[in-house]
Amino acid sequence: MAYKMYFCHRYAHAAAGCSRPLLRLFIRCLPALLLGAVWLLLLSAGTAAAAAAASHEETGPNGVGSGHLLLQDDTTGRFIPALVHHSKVHFDINGMIAIVQVEQTFRNVTDRYLEGVYVFPLPGDAAVRAMELQLGERRIVGVIEERAQARKIYEAAKTAGNKAGLVEQQRPNLFTNRVANIAPGEEVTVQLEYVQAVSYEAEVFSLRFPMTITPRYIPGTPVVDDVALEAGAAPLRVNSALGWATPTDRVPDADAISPFLHPAPGSDPTPLNPIEITAELDMGMPLARVDSAYHDIALSRRAGVYSLALVNGVSEMDRDFVLSWQPVGGSAPQAAVFTEKVGDDYYALLMVVPPTAQRRAVTIPREIVFVVDTSGSMGGVAIEQARASVASALGQLRPQDYFNIIEFNSSHRALYAGPVPATADNVRRAQALVQSLIASGGTEMLPALRAALSQAGDGREVERLRQVIFITDGAVGNEEELLEELSSRLGDSRLFTVGIGSAPNAWFMRKAAEFGRGTHTPIGALDEVGSGMAALFEQLSRPAAVDFAIDWGGSVDAWPQRVPDLYQGQVLSVAANFGPALPTGTITVSGRVNGRPWQQQLQLMNELQLENAGAHAGVASIWARRKIAGLLDQKRAGRDEAAVRAAVLPLALAHRLLSPYTSFVAVEEIVSRPAGDALDSAAVPNTRPRGQSPQQFAYPRTATSGPAKLWFGIFCLFLAMVVRVLSILEVDHVPAEKE
Repeated sequence: MAYKMYFCHRYAHAAAGCSRPLLRLFIRCLPALLLGAVWLLLLSAGTAAAAAAASHEETGPNGVGSGHLLLQDDTTGRFIPALVHHSKVHFDINGMIAIVQVEQTFRNVTDRYLEGVYVFPLPGDAAVRAMELQLGERRIVGVIEERAQARKIYEAAKTAGNKAGLVEQQRPNLFTNRVANIAPGEEVTVQLEYVQAVSYEAEVFSLRFPMTITPRYIPGTPVVDDVALEAGAAPLRVNSALGWATPTDRVPDADAISPFLHPAPGSDPTPLNPIEITAELDMGMPLARVDSAYHDIALSRRAGVYSLALVNGVSEMDRDFVLSWQPVGGSAPQAAVFTEKVGDDYYALLMVVPPTAQRRAVTIPREIVFVVDTSGSMGGVAIEQARASVASALGQLRPQDYFNIIEFNSSHRALYAGPVPATADNVRRAQALVQSLIASGGTEMLPALRAALSQAGDGREVERLRQVIFITDGAVGNEEELLEELSSRLGDSRLFTVGIGSAPNAWFMRKAAEFGRGTHTPIGALDEVGSGMAALFEQLSRPAAVDFAIDWGGSVDAWPQRVPDLYQGQVLSVAANFGPALPTGTITVSGRVNGRPWQQQLQLMNELQLENAGAHAGVASIWARRKIAGLLDQKRAGRDEAAVRAAVLPLALAHRLLSPYTSFVAVEEIVSRPAGDALDSAAVPNTRPRGQSPQQFAYPRTATSGPAKLWFGIFCLFLAMVVRVLSILEVDHVPAEKE
């Protein structure tokens, strides 16, 4: 109470005779106030200029600019892109080959000319062999060019005001589609065609079509000096027409592989990125079932050919589309050869199912290291799937097995210092850890991979089969770095990958398993965990079929050059170029199954059948795509990149295929955009993968955080001035009794 009385007395005394001291105070503080005001004005102007530049950059006299444009619907409040996008896909499946037509339509809903930029996924083994622009009734056929030349042609057309399209490969499963000079209110369609081999495993055929992208973690140090970075797991680039990430020393093309995501759709059921899916399925054999794991399909059959479409007509592009079908028991093929003649050359696609391997007569102890991704991209349903997968796997360990668990996000942690016996206590402790896993942080996969491949043992690990099970969504941008590391460090280990989530980086996961001499298991839903992990451990319990060799009866160019080891349910699939020689005679396939020699022969066509060799269209494209993939693998294994490029470029040009060194470009001769009109670039957002926790850094933003920082600075300055005034008053008006 005495303190309160003193406080009131003190400032009452000061106020009673403060008119002259306050004037002196104002004069003393005037320079500081003026300086602060000028500083605030400069800061405000700089922030406004930065925001304006970020939202609408002018880059030259032609008015070509960049800036992500996102509009807000006045009625629903939902954000929509300046370019509205919808897609169609049609699968034409004949035997083991699928020819797929993809349409991407962009409609400009603004009052200005736009360049559309859309980063989208395709299957990792897709041989993209055709591109076309559709402008109303007009069609412009794309041509394949060397990548730099295609970009040069496109940029010249964009600057001149011509309609133009450019399709580039960023990763084997990630592409960029650019369409320049889309007029206000106009609609432009890009059509793509690709070929792929149908997957066949455990007597089930399947195709997977990815439709969105899980945001990829970008490790490394930023290499762009003029971009203001904000705090976060990855460097952020605000208002880029490409993506949210800044290039780094480890991922130099980060901005090209980090497309924005739509903000959360809320309660509006209308798809943000709608797609129509149809298919024709002609297998030439009776089928027991045809279904889709994650979409409802309507099915009809006529003359042995199945037709299907989505039940609701369209779907949101927020998860992979997976189509699978199974032959009637006893009718599943055990071997087949598909051929095609293109130009003067003959091509063949060979498929052989080795005999089922028997379980090992002698139980060999295993050493299994589980590597579990708990990064932020695994948030939501994915981390639940990961927990369930590891828990299921732990339940299948045998007493003689050894194991360990490595969890990783921004850093990695091992449950034990090294592999430990799978005793009840050790497994119980591991199960407790698994149930406590949460998703947060970055995806520093490289240190975790190194730790898994170099786990210290007890000196007896040479007596055990060493197997690493990697459980992740694969959402990283440094795939090449990881594959190179895997190639050099694998040793005697075998790497098995489990792809988690509704939109995993499936190409990387499959390629990592291929480099790791293991298998890939996709798990896209919780109800797939039990069957998926059981199938994986069934593969682990049986010896792989090894030492394959193929005698084609002559000289051929076959890919892959080395047939990989095959596990339970897997098939041998090799594509070959016979050149102008007729592919007749016998193919002999040999290997070791169950530790014993095995051999099978297949009869090639006779001359009469060769006249209809074009019936299996797409074999040549599959061969060229596999050869390109094999050459790029050589680069990852240490071959000089210039030599690889010199081998890939003419091959891709000859077969009209997209590759790291080739692109499709299409240009309309008519000038669409008047010389005086500006051109903005608008990125088309992807849809957030179904079940994933929101990734705020991947949402498009219309301004930097400058305004918030400005007001925070004003508040702090005001607070400092108040403290300064009070301190001066205290000095000038100390009560007499305290002097």
